[in-house]
Amino acid sequence: MKTFIVVLVLIFSLQSLSKAEGISEFEIEGMSIGDSLLKYMNKKEINENILNYFNDKRKYYIVGKTSDLNVYEQVEIYLKSDDETFQIRTLGGFVTIGGDKCTSKQKEIDNEFNNLFPNLKSYKANLNHVYDKSRKSKQKQTVYVFGESAHKDDHIRTECTEWSEKIKNNEGWPDSLTVVAMTSEILKWIESGYK
Repeated sequence: MKTFIVVLVLIFSLQSLSKAEGISEFEIEGMSIGDSLLKYMNKKEINENILNYFNDKRKYYIVGKTSDLNVYEQVEIYLKSDDETFQIRTLGGFVTIGGDKCTSKQKEIDNEFNNLFPNLKSYKANLNHVYDKSRKSKQKQTVYVFGESAHKDDHIRTECTEWSEKIKNNEGWPDSLTVVAMTSEILKWIESGYK
């Protein structure tokens, strides 16, 4: 029941996006790309919530926010290293849900996005998750592109991620429904190997 309510809240919270013309107008938990994260967290909170995805300093880093959220269980915020303004470069919200329930809720959100963004190109894909070298972790994605290419241009993406049993056991990561506002800036960083 909690998952159903969370997804309903998510869908209804998207109603205000009907006039969105660019990715910076899209909000996740009230945050938008281009905002300063300092509007939502202080410097101490930011530093205490850096996600340790990397063992060294990279061009960008990721902060996890789990408090004061209304729709998602966690929001991941991408920031540029040494940027004293803490400008949000990309963000994504996550809800723990898997299997057919995730697919069903993703379809509901996709239907809403199709109504909100009728002029955007959209693509669907079933992929092996790049993190899992065994190719047993899967992602079902729908991508709404502000441009021509989901691999180069800003986009909004919904995805259901189903981790392999090995990843769940080793990393403790649950299956999830994700909504991501991804910028071309971060896409280039990812393509560079997260350097």
